[in-house]
Amino acid sequence: MSIEAIHWALNAAPIPRDRRDASSLAMVLVGLANHADPDGCNAFPSLARLARYTRLSERSVRYALRALEELGLIRSSDPEIVAAYVKRADRRPNGYNLAVHLVDNVADEGQSLPPADQREGQILPTRGANNDTTRGKACPQTVLNRQGNRPAPEARSPLPPPCGQCDARPDDPVPARVVWLDADRTRSTLCPRCHPNANRAGGAR
Repeated sequence: MSIEAIHWALNAAPIPRDRRDASSLAMVLVGLANHADPDGCNAFPSLARLARYTRLSERSVRYALRALEELGLIRSSDPEIVAAYVKRADRRPNGYNLAVHLVDNVADEGQSLPPADQREGQILPTRGANNDTTRGKACPQTVLNRQGNRPAPEARSPLPPPCGQCDARPDDPVPARVVWLDADRTRSTLCPRCHPNANRAGGAR
């Protein structure tokens, strides 16, 4: 196994990206690199082993090897070297040398992010389910912007002051302002001044 050959197969091998079998070619090339020397030579795994590595059929592996040869990424190695390792001629696989000197110069195209100050509150394209062609309103999808979507504290309606008849504190919400009907504070009713529209009979509890 050669780390250098595997690194080349994974990152630098110039496999055309527009090919439908690009992933199969890449996997077969990595399988060959797993058996190559540091300079990419003398890789001779069997078809069955490459099929096990790549989860492809042996027929697909043969097509991939042929395509890699046509692209110039591999070439047949000296059969005498293979014979030195595998004595039986009927079990002798084909040997390949990897063209590790060929390098893909295309830069890795990653997804670019917007500037940090524009990642929240940006307006994204109109969603397909809500555009005019689908009989819906055009509704742009907006990223949550907590500062923009929530009103400022001073913009909220202030609480009315307590009426003085109930024992409410200034910061108590209006629904919590009640008048106690007994000393044990077990029965109460809504404050008639703080709740002018409340039914006194219905508010008792």
